[in-house]
Amino acid sequence: MKKIMIILCIVMLIPGYLFAAGGSEKAGSVGKAEEKITLDWTFWATEKELDIFCRPAIAEFEKQNPNIHINLIFIQNTDYFKQLAVDIATNNEADIVTLDTGDGISAYYNIRKGGAFIPLDDYMKEYVLSDGTELEKVDLIDSVKKDGKVVALPWFTFAAPVTIYRKSVLEKAGVNPAELSASWESYYAAAKKLTKDTNGDGKTDVYGFSHQTEGSVLLRWWTLHWLWENGGGIFPKEAAPYTADNLIWNSKENIEATEFLKKMIVECGPSGKYTVNDALNMFANGSVATMQATTWCFANLKAMMTENDYANDIGLAYFPNKGDKTPVNVTWGNPLAISSNSKHPDEAFKFIAFMHGKFAQGLQTNVPVNQEARAEYAKKNPYQAKTLDMVLEGELRQVPDIVQWRELDNIVNKSLEDAFLGAKSVKDALDWGQKEMQAVMSR
Repeated sequence: MKKIMIILCIVMLIPGYLFAAGGSEKAGSVGKAEEKITLDWTFWATEKELDIFCRPAIAEFEKQNPNIHINLIFIQNTDYFKQLAVDIATNNEADIVTLDTGDGISAYYNIRKGGAFIPLDDYMKEYVLSDGTELEKVDLIDSVKKDGKVVALPWFTFAAPVTIYRKSVLEKAGVNPAELSASWESYYAAAKKLTKDTNGDGKTDVYGFSHQTEGSVLLRWWTLHWLWENGGGIFPKEAAPYTADNLIWNSKENIEATEFLKKMIVECGPSGKYTVNDALNMFANGSVATMQATTWCFANLKAMMTENDYANDIGLAYFPNKGDKTPVNVTWGNPLAISSNSKHPDEAFKFIAFMHGKFAQGLQTNVPVNQEARAEYAKKNPYQAKTLDMVLEGELRQVPDIVQWRELDNIVNKSLEDAFLGAKSVKDALDWGQKEMQAVMSR
């Protein structure tokens, strides 16, 4: 009888124990849910872009996840990757960092032993958002793998280049837009014809061409297409082996293409040191008639131009042909990665996964990686959609994703700036760049 009573007491206590245990776990979960977690996220977008597709997405995410706050940290794009390298080296990077497959991932991933960003494969496996988006099916996944693992999620993509032109300026000068695409020489002839002193004061006030001359990261992107189409580049077709003796920076193809581009800049473009955004401003105010552009440029132009000019006075032409060579274009992406030092990787993944859903992707002015958001994107962004279609017709190429890329990129931009601004002859500038890059690759 005594044993029966003990057993009955134990049985009666079990539900209470389980309830207490469940209550404790539940209380713990509630406590965790109520704990406010702040995740830092670094990005370089313009204020306009932040307002259009970053801040609204963050607001919606925080509404759905009130315990998570996203602290968006803006860093100027010309300084971003230098700062990122320093931050990783000092274990001070944000929880979530924005990367650029067009600027290489290896150089940053390998700064910290074991990798600066966490593998996402287990997180992504069979992960489906509430709107049906399957993360394993987003574009450009193969471009973000290191050591066979996915270390970032492509967020949006770009395509380049096309030539943009002011319809009214070409019409007034009697230039057929087809001249911009027919050949390099026909483009040069058209740019010369478009370069004018329109008010007779002895000063050029409309230029036929503009191209970044300031030696930061975008100079390389705005120049490599010219070199590639002429048979040049950094390595042959930017393919392995990535060795010192395989560098072709001072090749005759690169010298020829850079000489041509310098002629376009000197004879048909504004003088001095300026960036792509400076060139876009001049295009917007009508003082530049043509330039190369990519998908992100149109959001900037929309903010710079009158509504009528933006809607009706921009034309798109194919990048000019060089003989019978296939146009060499590029698509690249800006993926989001989670720091291996983040204290909240689960919450960070939840955020970057959200940024790939239809709502966040639908806010993009750049090209969504979520294919299901593309149709709506094309309706809202016809210039960007047309640019993507035009670029995808050519050969696609990217710069080599190697650990030495940051150093090579700085050398490339310095040598191009020296060539375009006349600090050195084109040959001397590219010879200097070749020697410096060989030294880097020989370490």
